[in-house]
Amino acid sequence: MTQKRHTQRSFMALGRAAAISSACLALFSCAAANTATSTTANKSADDNQQSKKTDAQEIVLPLTKLESGFSLTLPYKSNISKDTHANTQQFAYADTHANNSKDTQPKNTNEDTHVIYINVNEYKGVSLSNSAGKKKFIAGNYSLVNAEVVLHKTKQWVSLVMFNNDTQHIEVYRIAPEPLEIRQQISQPTKGSEAICAATSANGELQVINIDATGTLNQYEVHNGSFLSLRDFAIGPGIKSCALNTHTETLYLADEYAGVWQLDTNIENELAKDLIFHERDVAVEGVATLPPMPPISIQDNVGVSARALPSISKQDSVGVSAWVSPDASGVWLQTPCLTQLVSLVYDAGDGNSAFEVDNADGKATFIQPEYVHLSLDSSARSISLIVDDDQSGDFFHTELSPALSEALLNSQCDSGQAEVSTKNTTKDTHTKSTITKGSSTAAVTSKSKYGAVSVKPEIETDSVENYGDAADDPAIWVNSLAPQQSRVLGTDKKGALNSYDLSGKLLQSLPVGRVNNVDVGYNVFVGQSQARKSNAPTIDIAVASNRSNNSLSVFEIDKRGDMTHLGDISTTLGDIYGLCMFVSDGKAQVFANDTSGRFERYHLSFDTAKTINGRLTQSFSLPSQPEGCVVNTKTNTAYLGEEGAGIWALNVSKNNEEPRFIVEIAAPVEADVEGLALFEVDSQTYLIASSQGNDSYAIYQIHNNKPSALKLIGLIQIVADKMKRIDGASETDGLDVTNANLGGTFSEGLWVVQDGRNVMPSQTQNFKLVTGTSLKYSIRKLVKRNH
Repeated sequence: MTQKRHTQRSFMALGRAAAISSACLALFSCAAANTATSTTANKSADDNQQSKKTDAQEIVLPLTKLESGFSLTLPYKSNISKDTHANTQQFAYADTHANNSKDTQPKNTNEDTHVIYINVNEYKGVSLSNSAGKKKFIAGNYSLVNAEVVLHKTKQWVSLVMFNNDTQHIEVYRIAPEPLEIRQQISQPTKGSEAICAATSANGELQVINIDATGTLNQYEVHNGSFLSLRDFAIGPGIKSCALNTHTETLYLADEYAGVWQLDTNIENELAKDLIFHERDVAVEGVATLPPMPPISIQDNVGVSARALPSISKQDSVGVSAWVSPDASGVWLQTPCLTQLVSLVYDAGDGNSAFEVDNADGKATFIQPEYVHLSLDSSARSISLIVDDDQSGDFFHTELSPALSEALLNSQCDSGQAEVSTKNTTKDTHTKSTITKGSSTAAVTSKSKYGAVSVKPEIETDSVENYGDAADDPAIWVNSLAPQQSRVLGTDKKGALNSYDLSGKLLQSLPVGRVNNVDVGYNVFVGQSQARKSNAPTIDIAVASNRSNNSLSVFEIDKRGDMTHLGDISTTLGDIYGLCMFVSDGKAQVFANDTSGRFERYHLSFDTAKTINGRLTQSFSLPSQPEGCVVNTKTNTAYLGEEGAGIWALNVSKNNEEPRFIVEIAAPVEADVEGLALFEVDSQTYLIASSQGNDSYAIYQIHNNKPSALKLIGLIQIVADKMKRIDGASETDGLDVTNANLGGTFSEGLWVVQDGRNVMPSQTQNFKLVTGTSLKYSIRKLVKRNH
């Protein structure tokens, strides 16, 4: 960047900084009252103030150069073992001062609180010392990623994350704060690092994000002393730094080409990134975040899914983030309500920085920041920040006034919309920005009523061969002769029907086309005479909806569980989609639907050579696209899912009945409703429906005497089992369940769901297997909650 280009951009940035006017003053009203106009006569008092107001519309933060370079101060407690009620807290943000002079050291109000000083020399290593006089030096060519004191229950440690520039490894240290002894050291090889960040979550787990040299974002969690790969995906070029807020599950990415991106770090949520800041000719290179204090503990919520608890919702967690660009001598501060640029000026005339301009107070030196770090003082009330100057290589420190910090930390967005008017002093024009506020209260309230119960998967299947949205619908085939040899069938809708054993191993894959849904039928009569005879030959079958030719693909399942494709039955459906089957008196009947909402009912028959025949016996339509369906042969009731609307019921005892709408999708259930299955607990039948929009499963109690009457009793979510390194299930399409005793772990049944986002590590889609025992326990818990 040329000197002239930088000068032009910096003056332009100062013009933008002057646009604080009513927007900044409205947000920081108490801070503005603390900020007096600078005058030469009052310069002594001015020096003691954090903010200078150089004209009626501009706030400038004066910088202090860090003579000893970048360093941090972290507080810790010396008698933590006596504190049996401690929850997880990160003190990195409770007191992360720059070590520049005695005035910037923490002022401890608690005699039990001590401090650790961390000094970083990129070429020599990292030095640690504490107030007890202990020292530790880690030699090497390191870049410091994150340093914090973690207080988890009755344990406390220094968490140090560094990138080794010589080995290209991420290194994590757990250090005892009082003796400064290394208690744990682990490393993770990488393909280089373009940007890296880390933070400890509320449950004490360290998360690390690394964007490597291939443009891949790698998300890790340090679990049980090793790196656990949560997911990885291509993020593209231009990412210069990142910042992680584990409490709001938010990742910020500084993209020198685009601006600032925001991503959800919950690996079970949809992968998407939002561009929250972009400004022409401003290359953002540094980003930082300040999590809300105190951190939220989820220790008391064992067995309840965090994704459905309003107490730890993102809406209730207000964080502060910041970013910088070498194209502007300033820092952008962001809360959920406002993003605002504040100028940074170094009051010196040494000529080391990019350029200087005269003002009434002397020489104001502007910087070219590429790095920013946010922290709180020991009282957790005042924000300070550290920035660098790319031109000189120096680091600088400044503090926001307590009032300004409080305005940021306690920023609350009222419901409705607020109009913020800002004045651009360079062009003397006004612009209005609309800020949407507080839109999720109703959803949170409804979720709290039904708080989802969490279960963990026992097994996951091998991943399907095809990438993208490929796995779709499972079906369970129960081996009556050897239940432990039962099978899980699963569609790979890009080309095959698969079969897995109960350990999740792929046993068979039949490339029959784009099969979407599948179901299983038992003891289907074979032969011309299908009279009720005890010696009449029967077979078990599977039927799949085949979108390659709008047909029903029919398979025989032999006694070992092997499938044989018998042939296809043509349908008159325009774009076949979902399917379910039931067997009554040895006769198989199939309901198939298409994307227009049309249903067709077919009666299947087989001759002695197992040649198949399908006869259309009924047709009807739902208002919009359906998919999942299931039939309860005890009550002759079919339950049909209309994806965006709800659930219908149909009497299947006759071929001329019409479906009736019985359940509308309403909070906490979120569209689409896809897979449907029936499960019995304590002589009560329940309908399980996938609530795809919030990665959950709705549990409906079916009235014993009125099968069309359903009562929602709550939600279940399938969450990760990190000990087994199996992720949870999300964005589920199809599911199936059985009460049959399959032996061993599945002696009380089996629940199988499709996993739309197969992570930990990132792979193609698959299916998750949950024990019937876990499912029964969860349903009983929901029933108890409703009484």
